[in-house]
Amino acid sequence: MNSEDRALLDNVAALEGKDLTHLTKEEKKIFDTFKAREHEFGIRVEVVSEAPLADVEQGTSPYLINGLEKAYPNQIVIIKE
Repeated sequence: MNSEDRALLDNVAALEGKDLTHLTKEEKKIFDTFKAREHEFGIRVEVVSEAPLADVEQGTSPYLINGLEKAYPNQIVIIKE
């Protein structure tokens, strides 16, 4: 692994536990860059919403579901494969 990849991995590890909706512009760029290449690292980055599942399941449209998910914290979780 080259130093650039190592820095990207370290930077994305620092995002674990943060709320996706409250990332800075730089943090969002790191997240998006890693997300596009996550298969190369053997690590997945998932976003877990705290939106009530019952409300999301009753959503009648993608617009409504998206609105519900954005209204609640969305925690970043790193999963090693």
